[in-house]
Amino acid sequence: MVKAQILFVAIIGGFWDLKNQNPAKFIEAKLLANSIGAALAKAELGLVVYFSDDESLEPHVVSGYAAALPAGTAAGSIRVRFAESQKNCVRFAEQATREDIFKRHLFPGNDWEAPFYRSLVDADEVDAVLLMAGSRSTFIAGQIALARPLPILAVDQFGGAAAVIRTELATGSKDYPSSSTHSTIQLVEWLKNECVMQAKQREQTLQMEMTYRKLTSQVSKTLWAGSAFIALLITVFFGMVQVPTLEFYPFLMFAGLISAGATGALIRSVIWGAEQTAPIASLILGGVAGFVVGIAYLVPQWVGAPGILVPSAKVVQATDKIQFVATVLVALSAGIGFDTVFTRLKKEAETLPVSSRGKK
Repeated sequence: MVKAQILFVAIIGGFWDLKNQNPAKFIEAKLLANSIGAALAKAELGLVVYFSDDESLEPHVVSGYAAALPAGTAAGSIRVRFAESQKNCVRFAEQATREDIFKRHLFPGNDWEAPFYRSLVDADEVDAVLLMAGSRSTFIAGQIALARPLPILAVDQFGGAAAVIRTELATGSKDYPSSSTHSTIQLVEWLKNECVMQAKQREQTLQMEMTYRKLTSQVSKTLWAGSAFIALLITVFFGMVQVPTLEFYPFLMFAGLISAGATGALIRSVIWGAEQTAPIASLILGGVAGFVVGIAYLVPQWVGAPGILVPSAKVVQATDKIQFVATVLVALSAGIGFDTVFTRLKKEAETLPVSSRGKK
């Protein structure tokens, strides 16, 4: 039964006042809690429980829940939360036969209230709340659930804090269910529908946030790419049109390699949407890749035709300018595939033979 996306309902309430003031109502409340537990199991919702004494809501919901589960299913579907001071007190009768469906979690410290209330604001812990009867702690828990906000099924049949919370909820909703007009199955179906709707809303909100971050990232990367491209155009302009002195030309060529590699890497991040790579990382890695590959491309050419490296050279020749443009294009391509460049360098480093000096 338990699925990766199972929704968990915090079971909160108590029958202390009913037990003392109206024993018949106390028995009726326990039976209703048992019925709700069975409906929650059939609806494939998980439970989060905190107390196991007979006057609490939880043991009666757990009893109906466990009885409705087929044997060998729903492992870990009941989360038991308790403080250090309660570790020998919180134990459900069903643990003797269905220990697999319980997942215990010990809160640090002896105070049960702080971790109890904190669990209600943990998005990974609680997806909805069931309230029945109860007093102060149930009222506070209901207010926390309202503020979060969480889907809340407040059963009004037995008064207490749950009835107060239910009145607040019904005031703002004409369709809020009541235990006097709805069966337990209908109540739980309503709660599950609310959970599913809220889960969809959270997913939509998350998608919108991701889209916004992606657009913001794309704008930022586009600006970085544009800046790098302008730098590349400047180097190409001075390398081809407004040629500087011969001594400065190699530096200009190296700057062109770096700006070309950075431009290629940033253009790639814009087109292919590499959201996980920061613009500064693309700039640096692309620049390094462009420089390394560009130099590797130039070295064999310089061996055959040194050009501007010849001591007797007086001016930058047309062949030097053509060589400059060709190298920039190579560096641009290296920047686009900078990850391939570094992967290849790594593999070559791993295959280099290691000499053993001193051995014969």
